[in-house]
Amino acid sequence: MRTWRRAPLAAAAGVALLVAGTACTAEDEPDRPDDSPRPLPTAFEGELPPGVGDEPLRRLHGPGAEGPSVLDDEMGVRISSVGDAFLISSNSEERHVLLDAEGGETLWQGERHIQRFGADSDGSPVLVVEARDGGTEVIGDDGESVWRGSGGRDTFVGGSVVRRPAGWSADEPYGDYTVSAPGEGELWEFAFEAPPEDGGGDGADEGGTGSGNAEDETSAAPEPDPDRYGVPVASRDGVLLLDDGAGLLQARGITEDDAGELLWSIAGDDPALAGGTDVQRPRPQVVGGYEIPAEPGGAGGTEESPDADSPDAPSPSDGRDSPSPTGSGSADGGGGTGEAPTRTAVLVRWTAPEEPSVLSLHDLHTGELLWSLSEPGANPSSDAFAPPPLPGALYEPQTSTVLLPQATGETPLIAVDLAAGAIRWEFEDEFEQSISPALAMGGYVYGDAGGGDGAGTQVVLDAMDKDVVAEGLGAYVEAVTEEGYSIVVSDRQRFVFPPAEGPGAEHTAPTG
Repeated sequence: MRTWRRAPLAAAAGVALLVAGTACTAEDEPDRPDDSPRPLPTAFEGELPPGVGDEPLRRLHGPGAEGPSVLDDEMGVRISSVGDAFLISSNSEERHVLLDAEGGETLWQGERHIQRFGADSDGSPVLVVEARDGGTEVIGDDGESVWRGSGGRDTFVGGSVVRRPAGWSADEPYGDYTVSAPGEGELWEFAFEAPPEDGGGDGADEGGTGSGNAEDETSAAPEPDPDRYGVPVASRDGVLLLDDGAGLLQARGITEDDAGELLWSIAGDDPALAGGTDVQRPRPQVVGGYEIPAEPGGAGGTEESPDADSPDAPSPSDGRDSPSPTGSGSADGGGGTGEAPTRTAVLVRWTAPEEPSVLSLHDLHTGELLWSLSEPGANPSSDAFAPPPLPGALYEPQTSTVLLPQATGETPLIAVDLAAGAIRWEFEDEFEQSISPALAMGGYVYGDAGGGDGAGTQVVLDAMDKDVVAEGLGAYVEAVTEEGYSIVVSDRQRFVFPPAEGPGAEHTAPTG
């Protein structure tokens, strides 16, 4: 077997020039190598990734292309979706362009830091960016400004503007709060009270440190008391969700008719929830909101929905036309397709340090528990009182599959059937655990599979059962909008494809 040793690039180049100089004469000019780069392709060739349309709408690079100049960034760009638009962000500077997916028009561009993705009051996705004056601006997926705030105390929470107390922190969240609608007047104001001193602690320590004695830890948390209120962590459809920092989640109305009215509440140690711990009352973290069938039992539960771990629990759904939320591309959902009556549900993760977390799905307006199940890993929140969507979570609406990363345990990710309230599958072996899911649409999950040499390829999985549908195609899906428009990268070129035709062609994904 012959082994080729690679010479240093500079030395090899010198030898090549020397040979060329002695071998060439004016009468015998050699053919000059073509040093110009190979032209960018203008037509898509090769095998299409599953889930995208048949013919591209346009290309984004090269002469005659319809891409913005930010794509020429020397350090490359990052592309993601915001509702019906593509967000293109420069890697070398703070520069962003929001493009209409269908027509390619520029909807918004800015040179300001994007703080996070969020959602409006109806669940439609928004961008929360730093304003020019140092405040905050919220941009909708149509490029229009939803709200501008100049004060550091004001924060945008699911379509509501919440003014926090002066000097607010996650460790000291108590004080006076005001809730308003963007561009409108005040909706509700309240005072979040600290727990009684004899409760043994303020309950806001996310780290959950203590003596280690189960009885001491349990007594440290005050008894759930909705009248103490809490920190607004999510808002949707006239409902504001509050977290009291001690394991109680409550819903209050914020419309003209029910401003401040308690709609429902639930504590992390409620016996109706799956799992549970004797060490500390679990804290709530809102994963996102979703549109589910309005019929009783349509989300895998009834008014007396059985525990997901019990023999009477529903089995995973095998349908592909279940809940269909709208919004951006992460883990929270908006309105449905209109094909059947729906109701809004909120998915909550209950966490405690070093204990398996618990998921529960509730009707947003009534608090009805639709199902509950234990996760394999412990997933304590690193950002107390953070609004949804949950970082790293994905939603595939055609199969109603929620993908949730696991911080600890043997599996890095689980897929939950939102309709049935059961775990569809987990990543188990070495190959599966090397996959990092990045996108989900049309019944498929698109993940980056790391290679041993540092290179990676895209693997496409069936969202129902994690079967590998495609890999090593040479083309990969980079971003997809809620309607199913996608950007596919192939041979140094980016192509924009329309939604796939046929049943389930409408691809919608949730927001916060």
